[in-house]
Amino acid sequence: MVKLLLRKALKHPFTSALQPFLFTGMLALSTTSHARTIEGFEFPEILPQSSEIPALQLNGASVRTLYYLVDTYVGLLYTEQPSDNPEQLIEQDSYKRIVYHILTNRVSGRRIATAMYDALQLNVSDAEAAHMDERLDRLVKMFDGKLERGDVGYVDYIPGLGSRVVINGEIKGTLPGKDLYDALLKIWIGEHPVSQRFKHEILGLTDQQHANIAVD
Repeated sequence: MVKLLLRKALKHPFTSALQPFLFTGMLALSTTSHARTIEGFEFPEILPQSSEIPALQLNGASVRTLYYLVDTYVGLLYTEQPSDNPEQLIEQDSYKRIVYHILTNRVSGRRIATAMYDALQLNVSDAEAAHMDERLDRLVKMFDGKLERGDVGYVDYIPGLGSRVVINGEIKGTLPGKDLYDALLKIWIGEHPVSQRFKHEILGLTDQQHANIAVD
């Protein structure tokens, strides 16, 4: 529909001078009109290309509940090549974004990072954890500070560079090595995820697919 309107508009003689603005407006409409609503917040299905990253698609999203009571954040995974295969997603050496959208009124960023650290230990060997230990300490410190409902933190994987941590638009730093990002992904979609439902929703699986996997 957007493309059809754009073609008709551009054919009109009086719109030739406005073509750049029409194109930009239509493009913005096409990229923002598709969003997923979770816990009252809207999340785009596609992150548009920028000077730093290519366009990324929403692979899946889920709500992370801590202590079986508190909905702490919405977790979202954006990728260049969406897949419901966890091994394939982890192995891909392409741009990815892990997003933490805070739901609680107030939470310590360090608490979230510490929970990440503890969950990570279940999905890597002792040797792998030891190899990443210094980088993991830096990661926890990057999340230091208070986070409130609506705050957003994310970790980008940049091929050849590593994991870039951004909290509320502020770049906290970049940690080298694909192994660290792979370990972070395993917290959500590895053999020992934070929960099976969280894993399957991040993988974009439907309830029926989820049930079939549980039976298998």
